[in-house]
Amino acid sequence: MTSASSTFLWLRITTQHESDIKDVRREMKELRDEVRALARAVQQIQWEQKHDRDMAARDRENLILRLENYLLRAERGLPPAILEDKP
Repeated sequence: MTSASSTFLWLRITTQHESDIKDVRREMKELRDEVRALARAVQQIQWEQKHDRDMAARDRENLILRLENYLLRAERGLPPAILEDKP
């Protein structure tokens, strides 16, 4: 192989490697962006699940309080609660 053809071969290989590196960097950026989007989605789901658990706990607590109130009224013979008309 001549020096010129060897130099050309190395130049071609180097150029291909530079192109491959650019492609890999672009793909890595796309993957990082996808991972960030997935992380945000997971955080949103976690927040929604926590919110749902909190709401369910509050609803259970309200039902228990209503039941206790009903039982106390029944035991003492208290008059029923006055319900306000809702528009």
